[in-house]
Amino acid sequence: MKFGNDLRIKTVTTWFPPDRENVEDAVAAGKLDTEDVDRLGLTGLPVSTRWSAPEMAAAAGRDAISRAGWSPSNVGVVMHTWIYHQGHDMWSPPHFVANEVGAPNALVYGVQQGCNAAALALQLAALHLDAEPGLGAALITTGDRFAPPGMDRWTSDYGLGFGDAGTAALLHHGDSGPDDWALLSLASETEAALELMMRHGNDFSAAPMSHSSSIDLRRPKKSYVEAYGKDKFTSIAGRSIRKVIVDAVRDAGLRLDDPRIKYIALPRLGAYLLDANYVPVMNDVLKAEALQFGADTGHLGCGDFLANLADLRDRAPLEPGDIALVIGGGAAWTWTCAVVQVPQEQAAERSD
Repeated sequence: MKFGNDLRIKTVTTWFPPDRENVEDAVAAGKLDTEDVDRLGLTGLPVSTRWSAPEMAAAAGRDAISRAGWSPSNVGVVMHTWIYHQGHDMWSPPHFVANEVGAPNALVYGVQQGCNAAALALQLAALHLDAEPGLGAALITTGDRFAPPGMDRWTSDYGLGFGDAGTAALLHHGDSGPDDWALLSLASETEAALELMMRHGNDFSAAPMSHSSSIDLRRPKKSYVEAYGKDKFTSIAGRSIRKVIVDAVRDAGLRLDDPRIKYIALPRLGAYLLDANYVPVMNDVLKAEALQFGADTGHLGCGDFLANLADLRDRAPLEPGDIALVIGGGAAWTWTCAVVQVPQEQAAERSD
């Protein structure tokens, strides 16, 4: 999906709580062994002992609006995404976020797409802005808090640890002001048959947490692999990851070996999962360097995609005109790749 020359990410922010759980703590508690530590490749995880998931999302949203130097009235649509409990049942966290950032009359969406939801929200926001030129800007937020007793951030899934955070991005049609990124293109690929992986061996239940007292994503995945083997998912994932990269780069009007493509930011999964599913495709398809930003944050649920955009801006040595890719995926299953560019106007600003 090509977006033209003027669709911009004004800014992107990540809000982390101050407390942490270190990997040594998880080992001491008997949640991880030495092999688990190596497979995860983590030093620790941000942990919220006070803030709910939507409160962290709202904090990131306020930071984004402040960083942009905008009035909240510029925001015409708010899209909030999450994968885990938001603090209340039968409640709308997107409306909370919109009100908390000062945009109570914005059009509000909740986007549910697993851990890929922020990428899909970015795509939906782009379509909205193209369809409604007078809408102003779109605010995309994510927020998750993986707190007990409903979840164990170290053991609820294979190959990753869950960190707490809120993230936010402001998408708009470019004006004369500076922007973090030009959004050149975005491509997605879905294999909906893989939804079975997340529920295999479990009947449909009548109420939340009926299958176990805490979220256990390992059990249905193990059941699925026993029935179908690992190769089925690995093959589909590799093919889909390759396709979204190739499609996104093509839609941006680029070649895969374009020297302006400097980096691709990978999801904040464990080292073993990245090496098994993402790195082989990167090495085969791109000359760009693959970056992994999650060693000190773990997997942020929906937040990986936007947090990676923020870290590319702040931690990667990019110049005006340079291009980066961000890739993500979410159960079960959609993969997305975005192509972003440091705006060319920044070169003129630096020379003034």
